[in-house]
Amino acid sequence: MKFLVLNRTPLSGRRFPKWIGGAHEAVLLTDEVAVSADPKTRSEQLAGYTHVEILPDFHFNPLVELHALELHRKMDFNRVIALSEFDILRAARLRELMGLPGQNVHSAVAFRDKLRMKELLDGAGVPVAPYAPVSHLDDLLGFVEEHGYPIVVKPRRGGGSMGVHVLRDRDDLTSLLAAHRDLGTDDGAQLLAEKYIEHELFHVDGVITDGRPLLMWPSTQGDTSCLDIMRGRALHSCLLDADDPLLEPLREITRRALAALPVPGTFMFHAEVFRDAGGRLVFNEVASRMGGGMIEHVLQLGFGITLPEVYVRSLAAHDVPLIPGVPEQIAGLSLFPPRPGTLLEIPDTCTVPGISTYHRHAKAGAVLKPAQVSVEKIGSVLATGDTRAEVEASLAEALDWFERSTVIRANGEQAG
Repeated sequence: MKFLVLNRTPLSGRRFPKWIGGAHEAVLLTDEVAVSADPKTRSEQLAGYTHVEILPDFHFNPLVELHALELHRKMDFNRVIALSEFDILRAARLRELMGLPGQNVHSAVAFRDKLRMKELLDGAGVPVAPYAPVSHLDDLLGFVEEHGYPIVVKPRRGGGSMGVHVLRDRDDLTSLLAAHRDLGTDDGAQLLAEKYIEHELFHVDGVITDGRPLLMWPSTQGDTSCLDIMRGRALHSCLLDADDPLLEPLREITRRALAALPVPGTFMFHAEVFRDAGGRLVFNEVASRMGGGMIEHVLQLGFGITLPEVYVRSLAAHDVPLIPGVPEQIAGLSLFPPRPGTLLEIPDTCTVPGISTYHRHAKAGAVLKPAQVSVEKIGSVLATGDTRAEVEASLAEALDWFERSTVIRANGEQAG
């Protein structure tokens, strides 16, 4: 078989030719920012592909699809692989144009369009927060009048928490209107409003192959959320213990949500579930791709598998690694976001007990801005332990260590 791989993220760790196997051919169509500038690393990243095309402008560029169709006429692909949230619909359109199996446009829209997703979930009786489409100001005002503040307003086809606003009063409403002038156009905006829920956030990650779930395991983000990164607060996540009383309820609500959607036969998923102040589980949303923000690495530590590898090997009809029924160890992550200012000091190593990996993602002297997406970071850690309590204690200690060891001079502040 011949596989077309659409890629926009760093190719390090994405060993598509090996996962697909030597009996098949892999063709790569990638964003140039995903390929290393170092010649040796670049050569290693591109090894094993039958053909490679590197494009300088990948994001939402229709020429990418034109290139893909031209390649298909020459090479006659059997499969299209795309792992990024922003390539889900693009890949689905190409499959339909090429007449190939896999996630189609009907399925992709249900996962990418949050309004369509909510309608399907709500119609199947899956508990969700009150919601409504927002095209113009009157839609927004009507939703506020019905539900009151606070509310959440987000793009219907966004990703990475980009463009998500929590409105708590009229000042927040005014700020949203300034940011979304499309609310005043004849065509209107493509936004969704939801009632804000005070919550603990869980995510459930896994993979389904040929309709059979191989992995479905929840993690908790505790009192942190993806929006915290944008506010300069650290985000953490930790796998649940095997005896956690919420384990099965979280898996059950995820199964119900997936059953309500037009799912492909083989896919990865990343679901988000709230537990409100009364302890009720409320489904937020689900994506048909791997979770971001180092969740992949947490699953590697916990289960000993690389989820995208399992997915790609399944598409290539290879045997997949055996996935244990419970984590071999509990693992978690913490992301340390930027704050506006100049980064004066940042540590190179971390000696906090329980921390298995520390990465510095910025250098001293860097001028920092607030995070624009929910996975943006200047430092990160992965932790392991026997229990969730052990891992969360290590993550808390690592956060305290990082904040004490990192110096950011705020804008306008005089150097000492």
